[in-house]
Amino acid sequence: MQTRRRKWLKRVAIFVIVAIGLWLLASFAGVYWLTRRPHPVFAELLPDVSWGKAQSFRLITRDGEDLGAWFFPGDADQPLVLLLHGNRGCRRDCLPQAKIVAAAGCAALLVSLRAHGDSTGEVNDVGYSARHDVIAAVNWLREKQPGRPVIVWGQSLGGAAAVFAVAELGDKVAGYILECPYQDLRTAVRNRMEYYLPPIIAAVGYAGAATVGPLVLPDLDRISPLEAAPSIRESACVLILAGGADRRARAREARAIFERVRSPARLVILPQGDHAKLIAADPAAYEEAVLRLIRDCRRSSGTRIR
Repeated sequence: MQTRRRKWLKRVAIFVIVAIGLWLLASFAGVYWLTRRPHPVFAELLPDVSWGKAQSFRLITRDGEDLGAWFFPGDADQPLVLLLHGNRGCRRDCLPQAKIVAAAGCAALLVSLRAHGDSTGEVNDVGYSARHDVIAAVNWLREKQPGRPVIVWGQSLGGAAAVFAVAELGDKVAGYILECPYQDLRTAVRNRMEYYLPPIIAAVGYAGAATVGPLVLPDLDRISPLEAAPSIRESACVLILAGGADRRARAREARAIFERVRSPARLVILPQGDHAKLIAADPAAYEEAVLRLIRDCRRSSGTRIR
């Protein structure tokens, strides 16, 4: 009887060990896949839009990535706005925002971040390494268009990249627009598990991702816009845009980041807004919030806004 019991326990133990091993292996594979380039490199043709004519060029970051970019010049006496897309996107996704910027007379620089669009790079660490892309873009604007205030406008991943760059950018940037920012990478992963999967599977999936995550992304616990936000200079103007219906980067996360910013900041929550779709929820309120931020940033330079 005892022999039979021991055999049964041994089989159970082997099953549990194998199950845990497969769970961790699947978790590792999933995290690895999610942190690689989402799409092969593809051509990004110049957009044909009625409100502006773009120039196409390439940016080289200090760590050797080659980024595709479009520049809409705007008026010579208006601010420069750097537009950064969200996860799995490309610079074309920022054209609706660029239209708002162009209508205000501002120049717009649209960049496809590393591991996206026609830019190089294979690792997608949700904005952390892309801080180098932001720095390269801001330096290009200040070199080519000196004396004009620079505003960095990032959506989700792009907003995170902007925040991760602030410590080095210092006073080079007059203002930031952070649209649908996530609080930290662990929270972002949990939110997406809960968004796409049934509750029990989501809990198991998140536990696996949290366990193996540091093996794939050694900087996992440093990927936190919430912790980086206090580095924004007090002289910079900040607008944080969030959606009340956003389950991937929740409004409470945007509020938490807002409360950590030391500079003059505004938090605008559009009640019906979903992730990276805020402009569709309330176009008028969205545009007004952006134009107000631009007005705040250009006061010291004495420029006017349309």
